[in-house]
Amino acid sequence: MRFIPIIAGTILLAACATSYQANNRWTGGGFSEIPIAADAYKVTVKGNGYTSSERTNEMALLRSAELTRDNGFNYFIVVTSDEYQSTSQFVTPGSSTSTTIGSASAYSYSNRAYATGVANTNTTYTPPQVYTTFKPNIAMVVRFVPDEFAKQASALSVAQVFGLYAEKYGLTVDTNEAQ
Repeated sequence: MRFIPIIAGTILLAACATSYQANNRWTGGGFSEIPIAADAYKVTVKGNGYTSSERTNEMALLRSAELTRDNGFNYFIVVTSDEYQSTSQFVTPGSSTSTTIGSASAYSYSNRAYATGVANTNTTYTPPQVYTTFKPNIAMVVRFVPDEFAKQASALSVAQVFGLYAEKYGLTVDTNEAQ
């Protein structure tokens, strides 16, 4: 029974990771691509603070496979791959809380008034907290490879990439297209 909260927490955090989608500023990550030649694209995947670098890598390969298929090819090679991370920080302000407890007594004696008192103050200080978030990113250049050169170029197969990652990332692929 102790493991149920741990499992639920893990599932909840995994659900916060960047999903397989086009990048836009509202979703906190996703893929984008730029054609750099008739047979090549630069594919970039930006993750959020809950995304692993493995996930961004897999999403970049999956997007590359989609682009390869959409351009009429069955194979591609990764020409360059550059993994990097962006960092953001959030600082909470510090604070202090003071509590004072006191007592006093007064009395009079022979037309004179006397008063005594005691007070104690306790202050608790919480310093500012710095929270750092690391966001994995990857940029890869891929080139499409004609079928006859696929083995020689040690190219990745679109069908293999779809087989590994399409279901994992919720992508529906027509098996006839990914041959």
